[in-house]
Amino acid sequence: MHVVFDRLRSKAGVPLIGIPETAAEAALAKGYKRVGLLGTIFTMEQDFLSGAFVTRGIEVMVPPAAGRALVHRRISEELEYGVVKEESVKELLFVIEKMRRESGIEAVILGCTELPLALNAGNCPVDCLDIMELHIQRLVELLEEQAIG
Repeated sequence: MHVVFDRLRSKAGVPLIGIPETAAEAALAKGYKRVGLLGTIFTMEQDFLSGAFVTRGIEVMVPPAAGRALVHRRISEELEYGVVKEESVKELLFVIEKMRRESGIEAVILGCTELPLALNAGNCPVDCLDIMELHIQRLVELLEEQAIG
């Protein structure tokens, strides 16, 4: 959906709140300059999510090819089925720690709704930007603003 979001927004007739923009605004508010991105291969290799960060001056790093393949496999073969293996969590944490060490990421975008099953503030070496949580928070804020206003 995010690939065609701008076209949908122009035709929807109601306000649409984009997940990429919402997540990027949250990262900007926290002062992040460089973040990592985990998700499916498509999410990590296309710019529909990272572009919103880049336009706000935030550099987005993805794992090297082997790391991207690993993350994609863990999502598509395990997390999408609700399977959370301790070894897989360790592998994902290793990918993040390597990006922190080698690329200097300050936070990681959990760019797939299943990733919070394995990654969170309690086990991650950097701040987790859970795109779904951020999106829901923004929607609730907008609803509250309309209710008050």
